[in-house]
Amino acid sequence: MIVVGCANFPTSMDKYFQIYKAVEINRTFYSIPRTQTLLRWRQMAPSGFIFSVKANRGISHDAHMDSSSGPGEKALSSTLEAAKALSASYILFQTPPSLGPEALPAVRQTLMKAREQGFRVGYETRGNKWSGHDEDLRNALQGIASHVVDPFVGREVWTEGFHYFRLHGLGQRPYRYRYSNDELKKLKEIVEALSGDVLVIFNNTNMLEDSQRFIEILR
Repeated sequence: MIVVGCANFPTSMDKYFQIYKAVEINRTFYSIPRTQTLLRWRQMAPSGFIFSVKANRGISHDAHMDSSSGPGEKALSSTLEAAKALSASYILFQTPPSLGPEALPAVRQTLMKAREQGFRVGYETRGNKWSGHDEDLRNALQGIASHVVDPFVGREVWTEGFHYFRLHGLGQRPYRYRYSNDELKKLKEIVEALSGDVLVIFNNTNMLEDSQRFIEILR
């Protein structure tokens, strides 16, 4: 199954829920909304709608994925509680370029904690510290999480029965990007060649229009 969504709600929730079957909640990266707010979003969403929650930066950026104690443990706990309130299917962990393979023991431990709570877990690396460490990353993710990539610029090193793609845009100012129809047709070829579930999240400034064109191209 191929499901398309956006990072956050680029239009009103009422309209969004009429068009899409998934959303990635990025707001949780900066601060965790009140539980009542999250429960209301879940109630507003149609049956079967898919939520993905981006892990709070307290665990991914401040604690460098160390959830064994202190602020990291608290940030992970808050993220998990938010995901439960939304009945989320996915939790996305995106780490900064400063974090490299040296953190993999902590990464695996933290991803495992999320996986044990019943969530599908995605892990997105950033920066060039990971160059040449595909095997290390693959070994850390096995049995726990899928490697999250932008399919135009990266390659998955491991998947756990699902693919999680984040479209950030291309060029010198990637986020301020509009995908061409030819690029979206290429994306269609990529996702249709895969087995298992595929979650495609647009995370560029033109996400609303690009994602809707992609949905039409998939049809």
